[in-house]
Amino acid sequence: MPALEWEFPGILGDLVGDLTWSPKPIEVKLFSTDIEFLKTKAPEIEAKLKKIKGVVDTFDGLTFTGPSLSLRVRQPDAQRFGITADDIATAVNIAKLGKTASSVLEGDRVINIRVLGDPKQFNRIASLRELPLRTPSGSLIKLSQVADITETPGQLELRREDLRQDIAVTARLEGRDLGSAMSEIKEKLGADKSLPPGSIEFGGLFKQQQESFKNLLLVLITAILLVFTVLLIEFRSYAEPVAIVFGSVLALLGTILALWLTHTSLNIVSFLGAIIGVGIVAKNGILMLDYVDHLMAEGHDLDEALVQSGHRRLRPVLMTSMAAGLGMLPLAYGIGNGADMLKPLAIGVIGALCISVLLSLVATPVVYRLMKGKQKKG
Repeated sequence: MPALEWEFPGILGDLVGDLTWSPKPIEVKLFSTDIEFLKTKAPEIEAKLKKIKGVVDTFDGLTFTGPSLSLRVRQPDAQRFGITADDIATAVNIAKLGKTASSVLEGDRVINIRVLGDPKQFNRIASLRELPLRTPSGSLIKLSQVADITETPGQLELRREDLRQDIAVTARLEGRDLGSAMSEIKEKLGADKSLPPGSIEFGGLFKQQQESFKNLLLVLITAILLVFTVLLIEFRSYAEPVAIVFGSVLALLGTILALWLTHTSLNIVSFLGAIIGVGIVAKNGILMLDYVDHLMAEGHDLDEALVQSGHRRLRPVLMTSMAAGLGMLPLAYGIGNGADMLKPLAIGVIGALCISVLLSLVATPVVYRLMKGKQKKG
């Protein structure tokens, strides 16, 4: 049916799109004050998108209103018959749309009785011109005797963004990540010399993702700085905070590896999982080095304290990491309603947890040993 626009969104893409007010992953905005330019270029851009692998459900953004009927009353003829423009409009509305004439009570419900003209009789302009009108004197005349009927073709539905007139060509993806697809789209559209500079912008879920990544990167950096500040206040030296934060940042490698092994794209939700993983790994590092300080206060040397702390803290680190990882496992498998939304988050957290044991018991103590060694030499 040409009047309908079909779409087949995925669960995760549709949910994220609705939350970010961008239901379409790909949105190419074409700006111009020339309507004919928009009508010509929008289908051309859609045709280029169709040739790109993985791009589906394309739409050129051109939405036309249906044709309309325009009635222009000839005032001299209407006045000669004693009919006003309101009388003509009322008669045409009743014939085409109907009018509630009365109501009847049927049981406990009120049923309206609507009167309208025969749709088969007045479905064409020629037959509508024959619509009978009753004059004040009681005689009947035809609509064509007092008004002209013309058909106006459908008009393009215009939209504006920041007071600029534009058309949005949209599409979805199937079996391909958003980043590589948008890179290819930019390359193809950038090679089109017929597009004026500044007439193309990219929106949709891609734009929201880029903005979200910048904000989340700022959140990640802020979180690391706050963790470092808290550790600095707690341990009152730089060696422990640097070693713990170093191990926490390396936990991002576990998140990336987990996403790669499960063929999960890096998106907003998986980025949040990486941030959560950094916090969990930092907790394990605190358990490790806090006991090192306790052993050194009892008279043990640094190397012996590190070995004993690793042996003593192995069980708590494994217990906390396994408890958190197993708790995230059903979510990572996508079990339950709405689990697909948070599945990348669970995979990112589990990836950080799997490598956290190695980081907490190896990487963090090594960095701490190196920094303490430099301090002694200094």
